Amino acid sequence: MKKIAIVVLAIFATSAFAMGPGHRGGEKMVEHMTKKLELTESQSAELSTLFKEQGEKRKALHDETQEKINALLTPEQQEKLKQMKEKREKRGDDRREKKEKR
Repeated sequence: MKKIAIVVLAIFATSAFAMGPGHRGGEKMVEHMTKKLELTESQSAELSTLFKEQGEKRKALHDETQEKINALLTPEQQEKLKQMKEKREKRGDDRREKKEKR
């Protein structure tokens, strides 16, 4: 039973980490796992801490990678990349807005 719980935790954790820090996915995942796996308050608290720590590590790695990418690019390429990101973020905002209207 313990092995199954660990495997389930690993699957859910991977999904939550993909969402990134600051995303409510980690909180929702803890709520979901607490209910489905009947976690104790202590387990839920530890899981929340784990998700938070991993999210912070992921953000730090992302920031480091972004700095290295920018170091490789010319100022013109950096500006173009910035515009691409803004466009992608706008598309995401538009999708979220459509989803909320449903």
